[in-house]
Amino acid sequence: MTGFLAALLFAVLFNTPTESKWTVTKGGTAAGSVTLLTGKNTVRAEYRATPKSPVVVFLGGADGKVWVRESGGDVELASFKGGPEKSFVPPLLFTDAKAKYTKDAKGAAQVDVNGYVLKRSSLATSNADASNFAIRPKKGAASRLARLSGDLLGPSNSKVSATAGGRGVGTKGLKLADGGDYEAVEAIENRDSAWAEKMSDALAEFQKDGKVGQGRER
Repeated sequence: MTGFLAALLFAVLFNTPTESKWTVTKGGTAAGSVTLLTGKNTVRAEYRATPKSPVVVFLGGADGKVWVRESGGDVELASFKGGPEKSFVPPLLFTDAKAKYTKDAKGAAQVDVNGYVLKRSSLATSNADASNFAIRPKKGAASRLARLSGDLLGPSNSKVSATAGGRGVGTKGLKLADGGDYEAVEAIENRDSAWAEKMSDALAEFQKDGKVGQGRER
């Protein structure tokens, strides 16, 4: 996709850093409000269903993807299990073929989409920090548990015999003249010794990340 075509498909409503306020109605009934922030090729929308409702934050990526902020990180729009805002806020982030845009001398002034009407009530310049637009994808639970279990169970070492631990002789470093693979035993002893030193830290991290159990006393 050429840069020109991408710009057409993923155009933001305002090309300079701005902060605009929007009212949302459906059938003449209030349905919330949106604060729209634009930066340099970045965009963020904050939706509230009512003045006391929690804010739902939508973020626009440079590739035209829309993300929604959730606890633990941001998720793509398709994975967001929100309410009707999922259908009418994205057209404020990027132009949408399904929406009708009405402009005035300052730019987009009204957006009609899926039965909702979003009207701009104010527009001002903005100096919002770039951190407001940063997208931080949520890590999958599986990858997080894999990392934590890796810390707890110790590193995998292909040089250590799978049965060496079962053939241990009870005293670290002891070798008998019985034909046993005591080099393998010594290798697993050294590995386990290094792992044990990190056990407390690994358990503490597991408890903190997973929010389960109690910390291990040292």
